[in-house]
Amino acid sequence: MTRNRRPKRPSLRSWLKRLTKLRRNGRLPLVIRGRRFTYRGLRTIMHCVAEHYPEGRTRISEIICTRIGWRQPNGWLKDRACRDALRRLERLRLIKLPPRIADNLPKQGREEVPIPPGTIQPVVVMPQTITLEWAKGNSDERLWNALVEEYHYLGHKIQVGRCLKYLIRGDGQLLGAISFSSPAWKLSVRDTLLRQMGMMDLRAAHDFVINNSRFLILPQVRVPHLASRVLALATWRVVTDWLQFYSIEPKFVETFVEGKRKGTCYKAANWPMIGMTNGYAKVGSSHHNSQQPKAVFFYGLKRNHRRLLASVLSSPNDQAEVSRT
Repeated sequence: MTRNRRPKRPSLRSWLKRLTKLRRNGRLPLVIRGRRFTYRGLRTIMHCVAEHYPEGRTRISEIICTRIGWRQPNGWLKDRACRDALRRLERLRLIKLPPRIADNLPKQGREEVPIPPGTIQPVVVMPQTITLEWAKGNSDERLWNALVEEYHYLGHKIQVGRCLKYLIRGDGQLLGAISFSSPAWKLSVRDTLLRQMGMMDLRAAHDFVINNSRFLILPQVRVPHLASRVLALATWRVVTDWLQFYSIEPKFVETFVEGKRKGTCYKAANWPMIGMTNGYAKVGSSHHNSQQPKAVFFYGLKRNHRRLLASVLSSPNDQAEVSRT
């Protein structure tokens, strides 16, 4: 009979030796996911990993977040971001993480959640009432995931960071799905625009930008001007929900549209296109040229934010600087 052995705690000696070498070479602090990790903070992380190694990655990340005070504005631990940082430290050979629990389980594909028969019906007339139903941490989230996986060209991917999801209904009929999440960490054309609007501390400014990461109108729904109407409702609703859920009031929203797609609904909803991405995507700790530059649309979530954005974009000098980035 085989017993499940708990992972053996690793030795700190080699980790500390590499950390000391980084300090001696002037390569500290490290900046990962926008957070500065000093020599002292990295030593704390190393001790947490070694001490709680048998308890697994999730528990280690929770303990580290508690020790170093890594929390969201609403007080929740940033444990997912922490695990991402830990993987980066492991690639730098500063720590060694315990094996993933999933790696010890039988290999299985992604769980497929079927869309119940009769859930989707054809819609060809503008609904009198459009509503957004909360789809986070409840049964509606499973339906949201299934719809986006089946019908959105990007499919469904687990979001790391903040994310709010909604199902879109019109007069009770399911119309689609929409979500808002944390913004792109680095985006030249947007960051230039933020600086021109007086937000010089980009790390703080990023807290006030959200990303419209998914927007789906089901193919069975063919109603002119519906998408722009939904966008207007969603951008109004998300300001309140984001503040209540994350204790941050967003000011601007961004989205990316692939070149072969025109972004008609964003244009109809008065989202200005501020430029193009450089065609690079972040994979792990590095950026790779995806060869697919995308149009960047940017929108102010309140009237004063829209006025500020319009004033910057209408300035010839500022507009020229944005277009060069």
